[in-house]
Amino acid sequence: MRAIGYFNVSVSDQSLLDSMEGKFNEYCKLNMHRPMETFISVGEDLGRISQEFQNLIEYINLTDGGFLVVIPDSSHIANDLENVARAVIELEKLDCKLICWDEEFPDPIQNAFQTLGVKGVSRTRSRSIREAMRARVSEGKAMGRPPYGYRVGLQGILEVNSEEALVVELIYRLYTKDKLGFRLIAQHLNERGINTRRDRSWAVIAIRDILRNPVYTGTYSRLGMRKAKIHQAIIPSETFRLAQDIVKSRRPIGRISKYEPFLLKGLLYCAYCDNKMIGVTRRQSWKGKDGRRNRRSYRYYQCQSRNNLSTCGYHTWRTSKLEAAVIDRVKYIIESNDNGLDSERYSGSTLDNESVKYDQRVINAERQFLQSLKRVARGDVRSTILGEYLRELDSSREAQVNRGSSNDTDTTVQLDNWESLDFDSRRKFLLNHIVRINVQDDSINFVV
Repeated sequence: MRAIGYFNVSVSDQSLLDSMEGKFNEYCKLNMHRPMETFISVGEDLGRISQEFQNLIEYINLTDGGFLVVIPDSSHIANDLENVARAVIELEKLDCKLICWDEEFPDPIQNAFQTLGVKGVSRTRSRSIREAMRARVSEGKAMGRPPYGYRVGLQGILEVNSEEALVVELIYRLYTKDKLGFRLIAQHLNERGINTRRDRSWAVIAIRDILRNPVYTGTYSRLGMRKAKIHQAIIPSETFRLAQDIVKSRRPIGRISKYEPFLLKGLLYCAYCDNKMIGVTRRQSWKGKDGRRNRRSYRYYQCQSRNNLSTCGYHTWRTSKLEAAVIDRVKYIIESNDNGLDSERYSGSTLDNESVKYDQRVINAERQFLQSLKRVARGDVRSTILGEYLRELDSSREAQVNRGSSNDTDTTVQLDNWESLDFDSRRKFLLNHIVRINVQDDSINFVV
């Protein structure tokens, strides 16, 4: 494969540069790559993507892409996780791959966590804490909050909580014998008034995690280490294996679906339970009279309480219908209010309150982005997912900066040309003008 070397150094030291060139050529020879070019950034601010990296991008554009970009480690790209992720995404768009010649952590996202760490966290302190935690795990001692069904005993070993253990047994019986799914099990527990340890309703994810956790067979797993028969089991190993077989059999195989973001994500709230509404995609297939297999996707917004907790009612809107209703409502407010949306939203003492909401939206976007980075680093998902979270992060930041500054004329022009706007432009418009949409079965109400 054609390879490009990229290095970022603080000073122009020829011996250092020669050493890096040599390591790059050695890496290419060892892995049968063809070295094409090297780009060296000297003394540039690593708080952003350097100009020399942009020169590298321009070179790739002029030569039709398809390169392997080799770096010593992720700190040569930037000094923060976000800009490393941006570099990875930008190169993937050009059909290129970024890789570190670090043998232990060649993946740039994994390497970034090791070399850069998470903002505000000391890597040295983190390593010492991790070593202490591994020592506890090797002795079979529990760390952190014990899993549902257990408590931590005097010796630090998990002990069975008899009341919670009965619920764990019930969950496994409903799944393996009664063949109920995660959602129906949560609904069953909630209808019987059986709450979680925190006295809350059961969610689908909590049921899923219990059914996948080998801790209930007496096995304790943490930090990549596993200790078998270290504490009392609640579920027989045979029952646990059966549950895993059922999980695997119900998982779609071979489906490759392209993620389509939802325009009103994060803005919708169920007017009946005050929980968020989420975007849902359902796919159906059927055989027609002519014998052909037909497939169709349905996209809609649904109350999260109903979807994850099996509480609240079946409050749902088709995406196209709800999005059209939102835009119609925006147009109506503008046409009936000479001062436009913004003067209504930023009037009087509401300014400080709205500022807090916009700040919180940025915090949430940053948190979700960091979580997605961790999933990529673990290998749970592909790095292409980062692009969606970066767009959401950029949109929330732009909305935070521009709150209250939009021009009424620009607003009207955007609405008049709504169908011609791309997704990101529509999303930015909504984040700039709407804080929250309360949704009922037949109406919507804005908080602007």
